[in-house]
Amino acid sequence: MTFGSGGWALPIDPGSVLRDGSGKALPLADGTTQFDFRYRDIRFVGRVEVDHGSVTLRIVGDVGPMPYSAESAQARAGLARICAVANDSLKHSRLRVVQGRILVGTDLALETPPTATGLVSAVVEFLLPTRPYLELIAVYLRPPLAPAKNGETALQPEWRKRPR
Repeated sequence: MTFGSGGWALPIDPGSVLRDGSGKALPLADGTTQFDFRYRDIRFVGRVEVDHGSVTLRIVGDVGPMPYSAESAQARAGLARICAVANDSLKHSRLRVVQGRILVGTDLALETPPTATGLVSAVVEFLLPTRPYLELIAVYLRPPLAPAKNGETALQPEWRKRPR
């Protein structure tokens, strides 16, 4: 099953494995569960922490490098503006620049008891509103997992400074 054209694919039918034989949703066990997935050529990592009835989901995706002003002042300004507008618009997600990388992430409380169905729903509810901003960022940056020539920068060619 593939969700959208973004490349997030599951090799199974979630409906057949996320429920037990009587049709009840399968619960997640206490402790920490970590996972990762790929969406729109961006790697996301997630962590679900189940602790005495409290369930927290944290997801972070590395969207790509924030270019230096010397590389492209216009691209840097455009990306900063996209991040600012996204943060004003998105309800549960944030775009941040950390150590020169643009990250998108969220921390969510999940319903209890935690289930795999609830987890997948929360991931999708996080991803869908971020999609337009990820598409705008792709105007400036090649997604991190997208094919590239050896040594090619993440900055799209039209935003690179021309040699003088």
